[in-house]
Amino acid sequence: MNDNINTTPQIGKDVIESLTLGMYEDCRFIYREYIQNAADAVDKAIDCALLQKGEEAIHVRIDKDKRTISIHDNATGISKDKVMTILRNIAHSTKKRGEDKGFRGIGRLGGLGYCSKLIFETSFYGESVKSVMIWDAELLKFIINDRENIEEATEVLSRVTKLEIMKEDSEAHYFNVIMEDVSSDDLLDVNSVTDYLSMVAPVDISSSFIFRQKINDFKKENGLTVDTYNIFVNNDQIYKPYTGAIYEDNNGGKKKVDDIIDVKFLMAKDDNGSIIYWGWYSISTLKGQMKPKNLARGIRLRKENIQIGDEEICKKFFTKTEDQRFSFYYFGEIHALSKGLIPNSRRDYFAESKECVEFEQKIRQDFLKLKELCYDAQKLRSSTSTIAKTEELRATIKEKEKNGYTSQKERDDLQHRLEEQEKKEEQAHRQLESVKNKISSKDSPLKTVLDQFETPTSKKEQEEIKKDIGKEIPNKDNKVRYRTDKPIYSRYSKNEKKLIGKIYTAISNAIADERLREALISNIEDQITR
Repeated sequence: MNDNINTTPQIGKDVIESLTLGMYEDCRFIYREYIQNAADAVDKAIDCALLQKGEEAIHVRIDKDKRTISIHDNATGISKDKVMTILRNIAHSTKKRGEDKGFRGIGRLGGLGYCSKLIFETSFYGESVKSVMIWDAELLKFIINDRENIEEATEVLSRVTKLEIMKEDSEAHYFNVIMEDVSSDDLLDVNSVTDYLSMVAPVDISSSFIFRQKINDFKKENGLTVDTYNIFVNNDQIYKPYTGAIYEDNNGGKKKVDDIIDVKFLMAKDDNGSIIYWGWYSISTLKGQMKPKNLARGIRLRKENIQIGDEEICKKFFTKTEDQRFSFYYFGEIHALSKGLIPNSRRDYFAESKECVEFEQKIRQDFLKLKELCYDAQKLRSSTSTIAKTEELRATIKEKEKNGYTSQKERDDLQHRLEEQEKKEEQAHRQLESVKNKISSKDSPLKTVLDQFETPTSKKEQEEIKKDIGKEIPNKDNKVRYRTDKPIYSRYSKNEKKLIGKIYTAISNAIADERLREALISNIEDQITR
């Protein structure tokens, strides 16, 4: 054995980059991480009666001109003797896995990749000092990028950090994150950050959302709680921006294309009766995907009311790729409650576990129902549309029988169209009945969607209407009543009526759009029969 071989384990400096500078894709994650830590501190402050619920305040302040960011909370702070242990070390957390929102001890250093200095200021209630931990982010990046430098991670940490102790009011208690010389414009975009946090952060639903109370009632009935905190961006409090309508872009503005008519709920339990997850989702007429104009589109996955992943995270719960588009037909929330569902280090999903397997099995069943609801809504739209078109065609023919046709060809074409359309109508009625038969209860999501459609007359009623119209619509062998047979054309001779009829026929042949065609003929008719 060679005694010169160093067998002592070593941790290279590059691990710092992996755990801090290169952890996430979206730079805005740093806000989520700092707010997550602040929320945990608020919970502890409430538990020890330092704060009453509602007194908490988490302030995000962005100064674009000075290129500084701060995230401040009025929670417990960190005591002087724990500052070095907690704020300088990496992956050394005092938090509890499965209980606290954060527990890995790496999220607080995420800001290192986007500033020149990362500063932590904190004061603990009862201590007359303020601890200031300063991370030299520029130096850290220089050391990591210097491939000649073979320092260990612990040596690097010592070089890039320093602690300062200052006087403070003994009753002060807070934690403040400061980023200086912020390099990313995205982090300084107040509107973008506000939009991001309104969906990601643990805040309440906006009071303007008309179904907020229904969601609160469901929570109360089932003994559910959702962690919410007072969070501000440049002094403006943020809320989840759910709306009662669906919009699309309209020349830079927005245009309403559908309404949210209700919300429905999901819940799954394990074999012991413990809730694995619960959630709610929007109900509309499900015309199609919500466009990006709808900030809250998509069903979001949440743990402790903090979003997991992004707006597309729940696509994976649709078993077929072609069905994943339905994810944006809805908006809503899935709240994971099982302690075994632990967010991974990137917080873009859960860590592997048996609880995660059970969660996926159950939620795929719920998303199967969401998929079927979209398909049924499509069937409702196509069926009602087909029946409505048939009714319109009958009405057109009835009107033609009253006012006259422009030609024999027009009559024959309309009769042929009616025959073909009635075949489609028959299929539409069958499809409509098939969808209706799926409705299991008054609270069925499908019934809620169905109620938004103008219910066509029943098949029996349709038969009666067809009989009545049939009395007015002669058989093909009967003499055709032409438009020029009306009394208003009585001043014209037979040959003149023929010429007028030919003009009407030419217009009919030239203009495919029935409404435009009829409008033009009616205008001509009005002019020549005055």
